[in-house]
Amino acid sequence: MAFEGLSSRLQAITRKLGGKARITEGDLKEVMREVKLALLEADVNYKIVKDFVNTVEEKALGQDVLKSLTPGQQVIKIVRDEMIELFGGTLSKINFTPNPPTIVMLVGLQGSRKNNNSRKACQSFKKAR
Repeated sequence: MAFEGLSSRLQAITRKLGGKARITEGDLKEVMREVKLALLEADVNYKIVKDFVNTVEEKALGQDVLKSLTPGQQVIKIVRDEMIELFGGTLSKINFTPNPPTIVMLVGLQGSRKNNNSRKACQSFKKAR
């Protein structure tokens, strides 16, 4: 739920930048403004958003578009890669204790479906046993 706004904004950016051969500084500023607003609306800390936007701008500014990507897709790819890096960049596994219960802490924004996700995880774990 927190990232639905970001997803829709990124799709709008892709449509808006379609057909351009290069990402201009003006285009990038507009795109990063949308990303910044979406992250702030999702209650991401302002300092983290500022660092994130600066990193993406550095990587995207003046880059030639990859042959298989449109400029919008290139910006989305850079944003995606930076988000993965921001969230840790690696896949983590739960270490289950030999004697149940295994305690797991879910942390997230209000309305980010922590209860639903924990219920689904428990159901799938029960089925796997």
